[in-house]
Amino acid sequence: MSIIPKKIFNLSHKTDYITVSQLAKFFSIEARQLNQILTNMKWIEKEHYIWWVATDLGKENGAIEHTDEKNRVCYVNWNKSIMQNEKLIATIRNTVKSYIENNLYEEFIKEQFTSQGYTVWHHSKDKTQQDKNKNITLVAKKNKKILLIHCRDNQLDISVDELKVFQQQRDDFKKDNPVFETYDLSLHYTMSGFFLTEDAYEYVEENRGDITYEVVKGNSDNNWMDSLLLKEEML
Repeated sequence: MSIIPKKIFNLSHKTDYITVSQLAKFFSIEARQLNQILTNMKWIEKEHYIWWVATDLGKENGAIEHTDEKNRVCYVNWNKSIMQNEKLIATIRNTVKSYIENNLYEEFIKEQFTSQGYTVWHHSKDKTQQDKNKNITLVAKKNKKILLIHCRDNQLDISVDELKVFQQQRDDFKKDNPVFETYDLSLHYTMSGFFLTEDAYEYVEENRGDITYEVVKGNSDNNWMDSLLLKEEML
């Protein structure tokens, strides 16, 4: 049985609908980032791991499915009114703000450890911010010591479960990088504020030789938002 969808909608040259690439360009973000945002909002979803389809909620907000006549692949297009959708605009603002602030903080912390004589590299540079919240951010190496660092600058609490996942990631890191088998690997949280829950703090104290943390304020004045195209006058 073929999983190729039937023709659903043909875009005419004169249409009130735009592609996700056009919509992403309007908001000055990448199409893949917009797809991730729309997925998190449950407006679209992947079908058969191949193409995007609109959910009922997405259709309520102007989504329509379009099938390419040549390859019969299904795409989601959006009514141009989506460009004024307050919920989408607010979500993009918050997502972009979180992404930029966390990446600025990550670079700031990298510079701090580099100045201390560590060789530092990104462990999750190509991941989304949502993935970064759950993963090792930086790897810092000096002599036979390696710090697996998680940078946190988004006000999200750090729970005991997250700490245990972090410990498991350290074990996975060892397996994936046998060259560091003889190194001393420890876990380190660098936070812009104290985000450990009470239980997490007690867990860190119980595992003091394995997990450390420090509170380090970033150096960004957060004026970057003024330069984004997501301004009221653009809408």
